[in-house]
Amino acid sequence: MSTQGIRDFRPEVHYTAEKGWINDPNGLTYVDGTYHLFAQYYPEPRKGPKHWSHAVSQDLLHWQHLPVALAPDELGAMFSGSAVVDRENASGFGAGGKAPMVLMYTAHGEHEQQCIAYSTDYVHFTKYAGNPVIPNTEIRNFRDPKVFPNPIRGGWSMALAAHDRVHFYASQDLRHWEKTGEFGPEGNFMEGVWECPDLFPLTVGGTEKWVLLVSMTRRTEEGPRTQYFTGSFDGDTFRCDTPYEPTKLLDQGYDDYAGVTFSHTPSRIFMGWATYPRYAEDTPTGEYCCTMTLPRRLSLADTPKGGLRLAAMPAVWAYESAPQEGLALSRELFCVKARGEGPATLRLENGRGQHLDFGVNEAGEVFLDRSQAGAVDFNPDFGAPRFSQLAAARYYDGAWELELHFDRSICELYADGGTLVFTQAVYPDEPYTQAMVAQGQARVEVYAAS
Repeated sequence: MSTQGIRDFRPEVHYTAEKGWINDPNGLTYVDGTYHLFAQYYPEPRKGPKHWSHAVSQDLLHWQHLPVALAPDELGAMFSGSAVVDRENASGFGAGGKAPMVLMYTAHGEHEQQCIAYSTDYVHFTKYAGNPVIPNTEIRNFRDPKVFPNPIRGGWSMALAAHDRVHFYASQDLRHWEKTGEFGPEGNFMEGVWECPDLFPLTVGGTEKWVLLVSMTRRTEEGPRTQYFTGSFDGDTFRCDTPYEPTKLLDQGYDDYAGVTFSHTPSRIFMGWATYPRYAEDTPTGEYCCTMTLPRRLSLADTPKGGLRLAAMPAVWAYESAPQEGLALSRELFCVKARGEGPATLRLENGRGQHLDFGVNEAGEVFLDRSQAGAVDFNPDFGAPRFSQLAAARYYDGAWELELHFDRSICELYADGGTLVFTQAVYPDEPYTQAMVAQGQARVEVYAAS
């Protein structure tokens, strides 16, 4: 159960439930000018039998809460999944000329099985009478279906987490599915169960590459992280370019897990669960528990020191278009941009001397340090150096650019065009009132909330 903090920590533009618990984002999709966000949900601010919450937005910043879309049934709790709009009505669920939105989800009961639900008003959903559409009695961890259009076979494909690998399925009607391939456990350096896969194409240097995201529940003390692979998709299965290369992490921070991308958007937009599972239930947030990352636009970058890397930058801008004068902070929603060459420490500070530090260290690493940023005593992992003092080597030499987005209790640091991203939750006793250069030299700009 989340605890009551010293003040209100609810972010302004990062999505949170109106009340209660959320974790994995589900069913991210875009239709007729509206973004739909579903999420793992329980009505109390603690873990419980999973439902699907539902919210909509026109700008990815301001969300309207809608009724719960899915609730537990005789097959089990409603675990993660995805949503697509069936424009051709291949499923037969359409009515009155309206294309159905089809949710595909995992029913978590005695076994994990894949089911579907549908809607033509995109608010009220009916579970398919023929569920489960992919039955299962053998694989213990068999969940999180991500459906996407298949550009080679036509129809639809699905990436599905199956213990320590990803299974791929294909369908013409979203009801009947056949298995077409597997990927893994090559590259499973996290040594744990795979979750929340997502597969999509991106183009770099005129060449199309497919990117496979996999969230991994690691058994070691480091805990869950999200990894990605780059390679090809032949319509049946994914093949990694170099399956035994070192782990590629989506986010260097721990407060970003189980993220997936939106369906039907012109560019690839990602959102993740922005609260680390180990301390999620202990956060000092009162009636709500957990939040989502900002929506991020994904791309591929061919870097001189790291090769092909997935890059992420905020997909929306929540601030005035021009930087403000001075470095005083009048709101708790702002962006700090910094440019420099060589070591530098940037700092956000409040009247109690609590401070959040970020920058580039002597080793040329980008870092983010919340160890002195605010409350850390509500959970032993939250303030531990492993989780509070982050650093990662850059993929470029020379001049650097940093962009830190702060929203009351969560910060997201984007470095070198988003080739490094760090997400951290922070709970300062008072708002930060000053941005400064604590060490070294850097050019700093502050953008206030619009």
